[in-house]
Amino acid sequence: MSSPAFLPFNAPPVPEATHDRRLVRRYLLQSALRFNAGSLLFLSLAIALLPLWLNSGTAATGESVARKLNLYMVGGGVLAVMAWFALMSSGIARGFLARLSEEGKALCAEGMASSVTRRIDAPFNSHTTFDLCTESLSGLALGTALGYSGPPAFFHDPFKGRIVLGRWRPLALGRHVEVRVSSDVGPSCRIELRCRAGLAWFAIQQGESLKAAEVVCVQLRQHLARHAHALDAARRARELERTSLQARLSALQAQVEPHFLFNTLANLKYLIRTDQQAAQDMLDHLVGYLQNALPDMRSVSSTLGREMDLVSDYLALMRIRMGARLRFAVDMDEGLRGLPFPPAMLISLVENAVKHGLERASRPGLITISASREIKGESELLSVSVVDDGVGLTEQAGQGTGLANIAERLLLLYGRQASLSVEPADGQGVRAVLAVPFAGSHA
Repeated sequence: MSSPAFLPFNAPPVPEATHDRRLVRRYLLQSALRFNAGSLLFLSLAIALLPLWLNSGTAATGESVARKLNLYMVGGGVLAVMAWFALMSSGIARGFLARLSEEGKALCAEGMASSVTRRIDAPFNSHTTFDLCTESLSGLALGTALGYSGPPAFFHDPFKGRIVLGRWRPLALGRHVEVRVSSDVGPSCRIELRCRAGLAWFAIQQGESLKAAEVVCVQLRQHLARHAHALDAARRARELERTSLQARLSALQAQVEPHFLFNTLANLKYLIRTDQQAAQDMLDHLVGYLQNALPDMRSVSSTLGREMDLVSDYLALMRIRMGARLRFAVDMDEGLRGLPFPPAMLISLVENAVKHGLERASRPGLITISASREIKGESELLSVSVVDDGVGLTEQAGQGTGLANIAERLLLLYGRQASLSVEPADGQGVRAVLAVPFAGSHA
């Protein structure tokens, strides 16, 4: 046992461990049997090769040697060698037990076994787990941890989910570790790890298999844990980014308020006293508008049909207010109604057309809204246009929370895949075109 003088002055002495006597007797017997089995195998090979050695000399010499080597001499030599090997194995085994006692460890069944098994539950599917195991077990770090002079000798079979590593080739002859990844279908799988002794089965086991299994198991657990932590961190980052994006979109959408609401209520109050039927129509359209507009303020997704209904109710309200000065038409294929479409953008374009196009004109005007499916290069787009025949582009057009708000939200939602263009219409007025990826695959 190590002297306490070699320990740090503030470190308590390591208590000696008490070994189980039955395990000790079993270990000593097992060590003697294994060592003698290996010795007998070596002697049997030597005896089998002895006639070849005898025949290699002259016949006279062979006969003289054969007379000297009788059965009793061979048997006595074998027994002497076995006795010497038994004493040697007992000394090696007792030395291992003494080292364990000094380290404060007790002898366990796995410490004296030639084959040790471990199981690991992996949080990934079998293909990802196999790739991660291959990456982890083929490196220099594991070879150093196992006491090798370099990276371990390595073999892997992705079709069977099997990995084998050891000190040298052929792997089956030396002590090696075999890793098998289960082929279970699902988000997780199981890893079975087994350390085998090979020809070292005949040697005295001093915990080498247990140490190798523990080292490989710790290496795999740490590598899988690092990968899982990295994926969780990336997932949390994406979730935070998505939450931040939704909050930013909600804040932008909250800016798109119906500026005409108070004027509409004032007109409704006037019409109740003067034209009850017109007041009833205005109230119906106002309710329809609010039913479509209010959910948009709390959502980052909508459908083209709902946005078209919102625009129709808005224009119907404005037509009651403006009378014959406003006419509108909606042209859309019914098959496009269910397609995803960003909320509160189309209504902003229509509000701009009314406010900056028709209200400034001294004549009646027309607003035409249409939707179509277009192919632009390799991209398939859903294109929605708002065309008016009002006063055309002016310095005031698009100021405030209108076009700039739409452009920023499109960039957040689709990147460079969506676009907004505003240009003079044919003849007079303005044409605004909003294009987003078809079917809203990126929304």
